[in-house]
Amino acid sequence: MVGHWIRSIFRKAKPVAPEANSSSPMHTVDGTRKPAPAATTPIPIAASENPWGVQLLDVRPFTQTMLSTSVDPRCATNAVSFGQDDGQGFVGEIPQSDLRLAIDLRYPVDHRIADGVLFIPRQMEHKWALFVHQGTIICVRSWTRQVQAIAHFTVQDGYAQIYELHGTLLPDHADARTNQRLLDFLLRSHALQLPYPVPLPVGLELSPDAAAIWCMAQFGKLALFATAEEVLYELPDKPLRTHSLLHIAVARGDIDAVRSRLKAGDPVDLLAADGLTPIQWALASRNPQVLSILKDAGADIDARSSEGATALMTAAQGSNAEAFDFILAHGADPNARDLRGFTALHRAAEMGKIDFVKKLLDQGADISLAANGHTARSFAMARNEAQVVALLDEFANR
Repeated sequence: MVGHWIRSIFRKAKPVAPEANSSSPMHTVDGTRKPAPAATTPIPIAASENPWGVQLLDVRPFTQTMLSTSVDPRCATNAVSFGQDDGQGFVGEIPQSDLRLAIDLRYPVDHRIADGVLFIPRQMEHKWALFVHQGTIICVRSWTRQVQAIAHFTVQDGYAQIYELHGTLLPDHADARTNQRLLDFLLRSHALQLPYPVPLPVGLELSPDAAAIWCMAQFGKLALFATAEEVLYELPDKPLRTHSLLHIAVARGDIDAVRSRLKAGDPVDLLAADGLTPIQWALASRNPQVLSILKDAGADIDARSSEGATALMTAAQGSNAEAFDFILAHGADPNARDLRGFTALHRAAEMGKIDFVKKLLDQGADISLAANGHTARSFAMARNEAQVVALLDEFANR
């Protein structure tokens, strides 16, 4: 419902980008700013016209067109310093505020939340980094690389229950209820990548331009809508997942770290935040030993991603022939279908991977299977992959 509404509202009220040489405001860490042009003024949305049932401000005209800058060059360096950061460097750091706030938030999980990354900033306009470590969520301000707060949780019966926050997410907001709403927003908008209203300080909604500037300062481009009203709490549809330390070690090809994470109890078929399994992430490592370690540890060669894809399907689209051969040789089903009906043969044919197509056919791939009304041959035809089409025709006429 929310996704459909978002697509609709984006069509109705697209942000207007500032011209290259316009006096568009640049938000700075010390709070100085230029006046906002009219094109960036937030748009009010009535409670009856949005899925959350509260009075909203659409702040996208401001947050999606502004750039963040700072008078302190260290802030810019910090903001883009996370890169491949796995968060382990923040373990043991203490928030500046020693407040302990009782909160009550609940999210679905896949049996557990593995240590790893919930969100890392990729640009100056991302203001937070979120990491999981041994039953805590570490909330880091990206511009300062300081731990702002640490949320404590337990996992039971498929849900993570957050029960305490050490520190405060924003310096001027020390009450439990406000911090609970702020943390809920961070987890939904950053970790789960769901549209959700920023909780505004009461009274700020009366000044839409000031509200938009505040949203940009605190949450950057991930602030789309804002409200000062309480949003009825509902469980999100998506489970809370990390890019786990196991996935990260696998992608890096770090054999010792992979073994360490498996020994620590990370499930070998754990899904990452992108919905992929470790064996699918191993396709990026270019270290064939990683695949062997995962298989020896009990990884299902046909383990499914959140979209139903297997490692063979993923490999069929890539260029890692050694990994493709390993997966196929260890019993991968060439006719496994994802949630949309696609097989590895569909993917290889569409991408023009003729060597992979040959190998799949040799292993019994069914050329008659269709997905969205298309066979492997019609996918190859649409992409003008003449060699693949000829090979499939030759195989069909045997």
